[in-house]
Amino acid sequence: MMKNSKTVEDRLNQLATWNKLLLLVIIVVGLLAFMLSQKPEPGALRAASIQLVDNRGDVLAELAVRDGNPGLYLDDEAGQTRAALFHAPDGTGFYIMDSDGVTRVGIAQFAHGGGGVALHGERSRGAAVLYFKEEGSLRFFDADGRVTNEVSAETSSPSN
Repeated sequence: MMKNSKTVEDRLNQLATWNKLLLLVIIVVGLLAFMLSQKPEPGALRAASIQLVDNRGDVLAELAVRDGNPGLYLDDEAGQTRAALFHAPDGTGFYIMDSDGVTRVGIAQFAHGGGGVALHGERSRGAAVLYFKEEGSLRFFDADGRVTNEVSAETSSPSN
């Protein structure tokens, strides 16, 4: 009996969506690289946001300030933000969300000097977190947020 009820077609559709988002990121990065390689003109381009839209006018990517934080936000066909690269007073981060808007992957550099990578399960329950400030650690959390296993620079071996 299969644990995962997704069909091959569902998985292929999900893969196609991720491929579109990846292509969009490549295009945006390419455009930014092209713009930065051009001879600067006097003055500045100022806008509240710069949006990349599809042929229907739906916003798929936006360079904007959201909640007071500048960033690049990538949306899916349903308008749900699926990836965000932004800077805030407490740090800089890159987050990948699922179709429900739940963060599944997070990479962050915090203002206090620490940084890390977190992988989250469904509904952000359970996680694996690799973190480094003065020393590194890898922690695994269950669905209730309790640490189930930890490897740290101090112990250099898994704890139970």
